[in-house]
Amino acid sequence: DYYRAVSADVSLVAISDRQRHLAPELNWIATVHNALNLDTWPFSEHKRDYALFLGRFHPEKAPHLALEAAHEIGLSLVLAGRCEGPEEQEYFDREIQPRLGRQDRVFGIADAEAKRALLVDARCLIFPVQWEEPFGMVMIESMACGTPVVALNNGAVSEVIIDGVTGIVCDEPHELGDALKRVTELDPAACRAHVAENFNAPGLATGYSAAYRTAMLRSAPGGPGQHGADR
Repeated sequence: DYYRAVSADVSLVAISDRQRHLAPELNWIATVHNALNLDTWPFSEHKRDYALFLGRFHPEKAPHLALEAAHEIGLSLVLAGRCEGPEEQEYFDREIQPRLGRQDRVFGIADAEAKRALLVDARCLIFPVQWEEPFGMVMIESMACGTPVVALNNGAVSEVIIDGVTGIVCDEPHELGDALKRVTELDPAACRAHVAENFNAPGLATGYSAAYRTAMLRSAPGGPGQHGADR
């Protein structure tokens, strides 16, 4: 693919250690997690009694698993996201529409303001991802709002969430329902503090600055070469 084609000539920065692990042959020089400006995200300790799915209507995102888990415990689910191409529409018609209950709500695409309003009020975000997603920005957006994440352990999930503190990480879909019950025991303030400490804009800038310096040193005459880079 593209990254393999350019890897010999270009230094790469991963957005998670999981991304590096899945392609160790590439010329990684650093891992720098994604970040956000916490000041632009609202926070509340008081939540309404619904779970939220926020993402594309696609088998890789698996909102049908979110519906099944929410219905298992009688919890309302709000689904917000894109359903535009034929594959997404076919998936929605086959897997989502038949599962929708009277208590559920399909919001559609949420703009920046609506996304924040949905996240800050939700009991939790459900992230039932079915592929090796290298990060998952919506997880830190949710935690910034004080809303914990219930997720399946794929991609970088266990790297982003502190299991039992800022969310609950499940190995199998059948565990999601019980996790939706237990997630109310988690502290919203701990979720926001985790983002403030680990996914902040200054840290992002520092990480990329260090990666740039590493790349410059490696490309200099007599430099240490390309592989075996730092975290």
